[in-house]
Amino acid sequence: VLFRSHNARNLPLLEANFVLVHINVGHYDANLDLAGQYRIPLERGVPALAVLSENGKLLHSQQSGEFAPMGRMDPSAVTTFLMQWKPAKQGCSAVIINC
Repeated sequence: VLFRSHNARNLPLLEANFVLVHINVGHYDANLDLAGQYRIPLERGVPALAVLSENGKLLHSQQSGEFAPMGRMDPSAVTTFLMQWKPAKQGCSAVIINC
């Protein structure tokens, strides 16, 4: 599991409010155009996240590598992130994960 939002506690929140898209960046040599398009600084580590509106507008781009230590993070940190970016109205946002 690459993103701890998949744990039982975060999964309902993720499924109800987001579309999760995994992007393979290989060894920092694949899909670099997408990383650039969504302003993901791969040199800060992966996974890296970008949040898009339902019509594809970039709402947030992880710039500081906050999810790079995902294996050691408490799931509540992911819950906080998801709650901050979930849509205020009915609709859907997309979370892109570079893995």
